[in-house]
Amino acid sequence: MLTGRTEAKKSHSYGSPGVPPGLWPRALVNRLVPLGLGLWLATGLVGCGRLGLSSSADEAAAAAMGNQFVDRSVRGSSLVSKMLPVRLRLRRGWQAAPAKTLHPSADLQAYNPGQEIYLLVLGESNTSVAPGNLEDQASRYVQLLKGGFQQVISNEARTSVERVSNFPAVQYEVRGEVLGKSVAYLHTTVQMDDHYYQVVVWTPNDLHAANAEEMRAIVQEFGPEQQ
Repeated sequence: MLTGRTEAKKSHSYGSPGVPPGLWPRALVNRLVPLGLGLWLATGLVGCGRLGLSSSADEAAAAAMGNQFVDRSVRGSSLVSKMLPVRLRLRRGWQAAPAKTLHPSADLQAYNPGQEIYLLVLGESNTSVAPGNLEDQASRYVQLLKGGFQQVISNEARTSVERVSNFPAVQYEVRGEVLGKSVAYLHTTVQMDDHYYQVVVWTPNDLHAANAEEMRAIVQEFGPEQQ
């Protein structure tokens, strides 16, 4: 099992991530490129058990996973950040996204290929953002997201979610056109200890009705590493 967390916390750089098509099933490439690449290109979201693998194979696997590793147990699999003390329990159908395919330096990134849903987690210290409370910061993040849309399809609508894994949270639904594609986003800001975390989930807009419940459910699987 790959373990350990890098202690030096980075300053996120939100440039073009690129999406190496070879890492993804061919059927997903056409949709993933505009959705995965488009989210970050267009929005410019900024920080306001061993399986008999050889040592070299372990190193390659670690590099492929980037800032995260998969922790497997009898209770299921979780995606754990190497950078911050957070994890995402992987629901049925979800898997880790290879490093840098959805974002160059996300703390966590995962996708559900069967339903075409994608997720990123980005954390930053509350000392590195503008003064204000959780509501203020959530609003700033959503405005940054919308600022990259070619067109806003529907303005942000706040949901009834107030907590994620028992931590205060603010959640919005918003839809926009990105690289000519209509995309539905569920953006959640979670305040946990001394960090704010953006948990961003998105899917093609034409699949939103079918995927909305799963999008909400996967957000609730985010939480502290030890729980």
